[in-house]
Amino acid sequence: MESLNRSFEVLKLIKRVSQGIKQEIHKQFGEMNLTAPQGMLIGTLAKNGPMKVKDLSEMMCLSNSTVSGIIDRLEKSGHVERVRSEEDRRVVMIDVTPKTRECTGNRFKGMDSLMTQIIDYSIDDEVEEIIKGLAALDRVITRYKGVEEKG
Repeated sequence: MESLNRSFEVLKLIKRVSQGIKQEIHKQFGEMNLTAPQGMLIGTLAKNGPMKVKDLSEMMCLSNSTVSGIIDRLEKSGHVERVRSEEDRRVVMIDVTPKTRECTGNRFKGMDSLMTQIIDYSIDDEVEEIIKGLAALDRVITRYKGVEEKG
């Protein structure tokens, strides 16, 4: 029973942290009617320039199909565009449209500092605790996935 209670506590904390970050991202992009993943995608492109879907997927830790769906919706709304590479016409790059780049200004640069701003509210060694805790959770999940793949 104790293990079940601890599992629920971990899940509850992950959800609360995730929602808190999503709310902060939504504050940045709310008037643009963007979801947090859409804002993250545009921010990634604004910071790094045109990218392939595969590279975007890796940076955002999302599947190619999920990122493609986000791109489809952003393309329909005029925020991103697919551009064929001039060097290799088979390669399709995703980029922010000039209109989106213009209307967003420095907003996406502010996204870079969002976590820094949040972390600045930490007290004493909380950041180290956060990093250690997340690293431990990552190790546990990786170990579980290794066992699951063998089984």
